[in-house]
Amino acid sequence: MSLVLIIFQGCLAVYFLTLLWFLLGLFRSEPPRTDDQPTVSVIVAARNGDPHLSRLLARLLDQDYPAPKLEIIIVDDGLSVRSRSALDEAASKDQRLRVVNSVSGDQLLAHKKRALDAGIRHSRGDVLLFTDVDCQMGPAWVRGMASYFTADIDYVVGWSQVAAGLSGEDEQELTKPASPLKVFERLDFAMLMLAARGGTMMGTPWASSGQNQAYRRSVYEQAGGFRHLAHRLQGDDSLFLQVARRRAKARVTFATDPDCRVVTDPAESLEQLIYQRIRWAADAVAMWRFNPAFFPVPAATFGVNALIIVLTMAAMADPAAVLPVLIPGILLKALVEVTLLLVGGTKVSLGDLRRHFPLWFLLQIPYVAVVGLASFWGNRLPWRRPVTGKQGTS
Repeated sequence: MSLVLIIFQGCLAVYFLTLLWFLLGLFRSEPPRTDDQPTVSVIVAARNGDPHLSRLLARLLDQDYPAPKLEIIIVDDGLSVRSRSALDEAASKDQRLRVVNSVSGDQLLAHKKRALDAGIRHSRGDVLLFTDVDCQMGPAWVRGMASYFTADIDYVVGWSQVAAGLSGEDEQELTKPASPLKVFERLDFAMLMLAARGGTMMGTPWASSGQNQAYRRSVYEQAGGFRHLAHRLQGDDSLFLQVARRRAKARVTFATDPDCRVVTDPAESLEQLIYQRIRWAADAVAMWRFNPAFFPVPAATFGVNALIIVLTMAAMADPAAVLPVLIPGILLKALVEVTLLLVGGTKVSLGDLRRHFPLWFLLQIPYVAVVGLASFWGNRLPWRRPVTGKQGTS
């Protein structure tokens, strides 16, 4: 038991120092922006996204960016005949829109990376901007993201958030959700985004989301595309960010401007949420290959939460030995996490999410333990889980 307690304290120390680092980053201001308007290619890989594609397309075609400098590329990676026909018809009426097939992507790649590579190969923009089928954004999204590309910036991680409800249920507003599952998902993703923002602003970008990110074409080319990630199920966002930094020396910033915000639909069920997060966590497991210095962070995060469960059970047998370490550890964890949330709320509008911290804190412990264990098999999962309804989540 002494060894377990020592490991717990070690993991807690790494976790505490990491969140303190992220907190410092939240206090840093984003760099100056530019009025220049580079050519931008918005690229979306679409597969089984019929319920969301028309909604996304309307949002993209409503962008207030100069038409000669904007192209929208939808990559058909298994769309229904009806959706493909509707896209082709829309493309015939708007020169900004193009539809390509994923089969033209790098044959060494698979799943989403192959589809995105196909879109990039057919694109012409100097800046490549990405989102997912089940996302929504305001009309100034392209303009806002493009404004971060000064001469000193090559890669922009954009703010994403989970909507309060499903399609048509107040997607753009952070209002009170209808269920504990939606509360947890929204707050958990907001915490991830705050940590990503903090790390990026401290010069140690560790995470990005394919729902909202952009980088220069030259970065993709210098990084060798997605070939270094060909064996990974995903990898088009956080892992590619590491490849881009190492191979293309990409300079990274974070965009929290409300114009740059992207909203994604919540999961329809706990199963769907867990399935998605296992795939995300699988990238964290692979982080040791692409950013060895950061790998202790996801390892410590898993260790802290898993060992809280182990030590809670052990305390029933030997409370005198366990509780003097376990209780202060839990309190320290809660303190640094709630501080991250409260400080983050001064930088990004989080609506009523902050008052749901106790619920998130309690559910996060078993959630991280389960997802962390399952992530070792995450690379064997299919890119999209074949479910009815929502199917556009990256």
